[in-house]
Amino acid sequence: MVCFLTVLFFSIISCKKAVHSSIYPDGDKPAPLTSTSVVNSPGSATITYSLPGDNSILYVKASYEIRKGVMREAKSSYYSNSVTVDGFGDTLEHEVKLYVVNRSDLSSGAVTVKVKPLTPPLLSVYRSLKVTPDFGGANIQFVNPMKADVVIVTLTADSTGAIGAANSKYTAADSGSYSVRGYDSTKRVFGFYVKDTYGNYTDTTYLTFSPLYEKFLDKSKFREVDLPTDVAYDWGLVMPNLWDGIIKGGLIGGFFHTQAKPFPMWFTFDLGVKVRLSRITLWQRQDPPADWIYNQNNPKVFEIYGCSDAFPNADGSWGDWTMLVHHEVVKPSGLPMGSVTQADIDAAAGGEEMTVGLDKPAVRYIRVKILQTFTNSATNIAEMSFWGQP
Repeated sequence: MVCFLTVLFFSIISCKKAVHSSIYPDGDKPAPLTSTSVVNSPGSATITYSLPGDNSILYVKASYEIRKGVMREAKSSYYSNSVTVDGFGDTLEHEVKLYVVNRSDLSSGAVTVKVKPLTPPLLSVYRSLKVTPDFGGANIQFVNPMKADVVIVTLTADSTGAIGAANSKYTAADSGSYSVRGYDSTKRVFGFYVKDTYGNYTDTTYLTFSPLYEKFLDKSKFREVDLPTDVAYDWGLVMPNLWDGIIKGGLIGGFFHTQAKPFPMWFTFDLGVKVRLSRITLWQRQDPPADWIYNQNNPKVFEIYGCSDAFPNADGSWGDWTMLVHHEVVKPSGLPMGSVTQADIDAAAGGEEMTVGLDKPAVRYIRVKILQTFTNSATNIAEMSFWGQP
């Protein structure tokens, strides 16, 4: 009986609920920061401070409003003497409240510091925008010195006349130029603004202009040109397959296949009309199975040249040619060759669209120079299409 009671006693003790508590006992709130100073930066500010002499301090918290009704927090560990507050979309003065927090999760009283950020990145990008009429739309040039993640949004009217987003350009590049296309040459309103990852927006600039006229070139006028230095076709897959309208030709044909030659290799053809080109689209060989795309003989790096003379140099030399575009094919998924995602399949089906600069001359003859394919020493191309102003 004594043994039984002893076991029961210890069993009751062992079943008591464990209570976990901080190894740092509760006490007074930590003392606030002292000796603060501020260095303002584009869209942000760094606040330097002196910590109180207290071994229980865990971190410093900054609480602030980046715009009316939108709060952010930033934290800095005990081992630092500064905290950076960011996300500001203006150059106004903002109050930042700083708290010392200890290991018992107790906060000090607030110390208020005023910051006045320099011009934020989205405003720098917005002010740099240079918009000009382009073929079928507008050309937008920008400068982004901070390489910030921003979105340049283009607005225009839809078929009902309502103004809405027509294009969103996501970029962290230091500068760039791109075009928004798909419109006829009648006068229309375009709007442009910039937003950032913090939800800040700039004002919107509205412009009214007529896009430049562009036309899809008639492929029935295209003709092969055989110059002495050009690479020949192989496997009976001739150059006119480039303009037969077949993108998914299957294993039996519908694409152009060159002989295997050292790189670079090139070939030439006639558009049948002299034209100021606006854009070019090239499609890879992409017949089933899907692992042909971004693989094998498909071009990876290439250049497209134009010649405006009545006929290019008959010896196949390069003196008469002007480079129109330099292009590298990028696989969206980044997966190794032979593995594809639906995004890869969709991108290949859409083709590699390339914009021809407004500064390029009108041309009639085209020369495609292949600098690199994905694996092999021959080249496959399924189709090429051209747009411009004859």
